[in-house]
Amino acid sequence: MQDNQNPNQVVNTEETPEIDIKQLVFIFLSKWYLFAISTAILLALGFIYLKIQTPAYEVKTSVLIKEDQNNMQESFLLEDMGMKGFAKSNIDNEIGTFKSPDMICKIVTDLELYTSYRYVHRTRFYEPDLYKQTPLYVRWEDMEPEKIPCTVNLTFTQKSGGKLKLEAEFRNESKTLTIDKLPSIVSLPIGKFYIAAHEGYTMENRPLEVTIINAMSKARMIIGNMSIATTSKQSTQLDISYKAEVKEKGEDFLAALVEEYNRQAAEDKNKVAFNTAVFIEERLKNIAMELGDVEYQVEAFRKQNQVTDLPTQVTSYFTKSSSFDAESLKIETQLNLITYIQNFISNPENKNKLIPNLGITDPGLIAVIKSYNDLLMQRERVQSSASEMNPASRQLNSQIATMHESIRTSLANEKNASEIALRDLQRENTITSSKIHSIPTVSRQYTDILRQQEVKSALYTYLLQKREETNLTQAGVAPKAKLIARAYSSSGPVSPRRVIVMFVFLLIGLAIPAIILFLIDYFQTKITGMGDMANLKEINVIGDIIKIEEMPDHGKLVVKPNDTSVVNEMFRTMRNNLLFMLSEKDQNVILVTSTIAKEGKSFLAANLARSLSLMDKKTVLVGADIRNPKLSHVIGIHKRDIGFTSYLAGQIQDYREIIEQVESNFFVLQSGPIPPNPNELLSKRRAGELIHELKKEFDYVVIDSAPVGVVSDTFMISKYADACIYVVRENYSEKDTVSFINNLVHDKRLRNVAVVLNMAVTPKTQGRYKYGYKYSYRYRYGYAQGYESGGE
Repeated sequence: MQDNQNPNQVVNTEETPEIDIKQLVFIFLSKWYLFAISTAILLALGFIYLKIQTPAYEVKTSVLIKEDQNNMQESFLLEDMGMKGFAKSNIDNEIGTFKSPDMICKIVTDLELYTSYRYVHRTRFYEPDLYKQTPLYVRWEDMEPEKIPCTVNLTFTQKSGGKLKLEAEFRNESKTLTIDKLPSIVSLPIGKFYIAAHEGYTMENRPLEVTIINAMSKARMIIGNMSIATTSKQSTQLDISYKAEVKEKGEDFLAALVEEYNRQAAEDKNKVAFNTAVFIEERLKNIAMELGDVEYQVEAFRKQNQVTDLPTQVTSYFTKSSSFDAESLKIETQLNLITYIQNFISNPENKNKLIPNLGITDPGLIAVIKSYNDLLMQRERVQSSASEMNPASRQLNSQIATMHESIRTSLANEKNASEIALRDLQRENTITSSKIHSIPTVSRQYTDILRQQEVKSALYTYLLQKREETNLTQAGVAPKAKLIARAYSSSGPVSPRRVIVMFVFLLIGLAIPAIILFLIDYFQTKITGMGDMANLKEINVIGDIIKIEEMPDHGKLVVKPNDTSVVNEMFRTMRNNLLFMLSEKDQNVILVTSTIAKEGKSFLAANLARSLSLMDKKTVLVGADIRNPKLSHVIGIHKRDIGFTSYLAGQIQDYREIIEQVESNFFVLQSGPIPPNPNELLSKRRAGELIHELKKEFDYVVIDSAPVGVVSDTFMISKYADACIYVVRENYSEKDTVSFINNLVHDKRLRNVAVVLNMAVTPKTQGRYKYGYKYSYRYRYGYAQGYESGGE
């Protein structure tokens, strides 16, 4: 007949597991050696990490970018003309110039930063760069630094007799040769190298590694380690920092960077002054010739016409006419200059040349020409490091074309305005001339000649003045970047930070075992101790039975008279706690059950019964687990063919026939043969009648029943029990057994339930007193009735 399963399956309402911090601390303390080992290993790894890392020192300097004196005024003028972006000085452009790969590549080449020297550590730990302290000097003879095709590693080893062993590695190739003397030129398949001894430094008895890389590649690496920022939005002060492996190398680099920046800025300024000087010299030659012709005409006119002085009566007319002539002179001078500049910019040969600016009085036109010249110089700098198709170059070309057309338009407008003004003056002068019609023609011709002389003389004087100013500009170009703070370095490396690195490795060393232990505990599905039963509700834990090595797994009775062993003391503790539960009169029927098989239910029932019998109490042990009887094996007696099931089936009328005495006060009623209908058999009235008779005849009745999580047999007889001992086995029973027990009690399927933890591992630091006395003390002093497992 098929076994009857529990007809009223208890719903398992699992509670969300909570993290027990105290329990975790106990677990961590019990596994302290794991933390010690992990921390030691991680600290050792942190030490190795620091040994192989390259330290970096932060080197800083500060400069102030100086602007031209007329820069602010020109900015306002160009903003009024709608060309705001052309005149505004952008500090970001200067930052870009400081980070120019071409400029930094030149510094790398000048300082030979593309070559590094360092000794090789036998453990491959970090060795410092021997900047300016190397015993050898190596230079690539037949290759420009920026054209080096690949990284070349040269390793030198000192040999006897002053010889050097050279091991060269390049392009996945290697070559070994011996150098007899220094200096020497060594030929390798990749090129020729000049090698010389560095005076003042001696070669150590370990390999020296020399690494040569492409200068432009080194420049880009340096750019990656540079940081340039302004002190504020309105400031032109730049703070430049660079992370260098060697302090002195970083300081030398920043000093050379500022010097090279100023040198290139001075070249740009001198280029403008030079072009202006050439233009002035050409004009001086032409004006000198024209002025000489006019002066010759004056001299010839005087000789021919014998002119010495004009009549005094026309002085007033000539005074007025002179004022008109003066204004005309200024306008004509401007027209001549405008015409020359128009011819200059219209000439295809001057397409990309700087436009000279001499004598133009219109401020807007002056600012436009200066901005146009600045764009030409900026495009020249960009094209030195980028192609024509570069977006920056294309944008500059577009701006230059726009500015060129704007200059042409401005010149045409200025010329038209000047011509109109000149015509107006000429018209006024004509009116005045009509009033002096009586003046001889000779006098008028003489005046015209003098006027030409004055125009040429004024223009010649002006050009001489501008030539001197240009020469002064070329001679006294001030640095564009004023050094505020010389390059200085940090006292210690900024990376890696030793304290932080070791602290991080220490935390990792502590975290790894902590996480592993936490995960093991969190995902542990078995009950591992009393702490896992903290969620029991209104249910007492009356003891735990320890597992000892010499005790076979449920193989015998371990409770013995006058025995003070640990397991005997634990059974006594459990027995005393149980008696507190059976404090009322006639409460002497004890039901022992569990969730599943092999949790120690029969073992505990047999030893409990024997422990009660040792109190001189007549005790009977009833084998009510009729599906899987184990009592005969546990007690060590012969299994009988008749028993509890024989009485329930009516085959035996007198129960005394099936009760056998094991020893004084200890009796056993075995299960008997396994029936085909266990559940129906236990539900008969004879089961209750038998227990009632046993209750009257014996002091204690201990019933070994079936597991309640597998079959419902126990529920058929639980109503006859005064107390129920629920057995839970450590490292075997599931954690959700706690919720299962709570539901059984809540649904009143079992009454007066107490829990016993079986096969408990000897507690050390698991949050309870050794040998389970934490619980016995509670019951011994009368605190058990108010105790709940979840209370601690």
